[in-house]
Amino acid sequence: MSSRLSQDEERLKAHFLVLRSQLGDNEAFAELYKSFSQRTFRLLTGLLKNDLARDLNQEVWLSVYKRISSLDDPGRFRTWLFQITRNTAIDHFRSSKRQAELYDAWSDEMADPVTDLDDFEVPPGPVLGKVLEELSARLREVVVLNFYEGMDYEEIALILGVSLGTVKSRLFNAKVKIKELIKHKV
Repeated sequence: MSSRLSQDEERLKAHFLVLRSQLGDNEAFAELYKSFSQRTFRLLTGLLKNDLARDLNQEVWLSVYKRISSLDDPGRFRTWLFQITRNTAIDHFRSSKRQAELYDAWSDEMADPVTDLDDFEVPPGPVLGKVLEELSARLREVVVLNFYEGMDYEEIALILGVSLGTVKSRLFNAKVKIKELIKHKV
């Protein structure tokens, strides 16, 4: 119950910080940045696998600063923020004309649907971090959004612009791959 309460408190705090930021309160925006910049950086790092994540994270926050007044529902800030973050990464791939890299990075990995995942547990942070590097970008992003950010499937579907079934499938495939990778590393 306390975890749910802290999530609700976090959302309420973000809601008020967004409202204050929309009114031009730079201290409120700085607090939003402090609260969420590491999370956007983590998503970018998971998608890009390189040092560009820091630069792109700054682009994300510049975009947020410029566009925060256009956010109609401050309660949707987190979803809006992660959509901007993901779109910034995609724009980087497009502008760099790395079509082959984009295709490879976003290709799905298929899993054997017979695998039993009832006993699946998220491995500890450092272990998960190393295993994440070996997943495709599509699988990494659902893992980051679900395991690290605690987002539900519906919220992830909104951010990624895909169906709920696609999110469930990608998360299932990610769990299978993580379980397989951990088995081979241990």
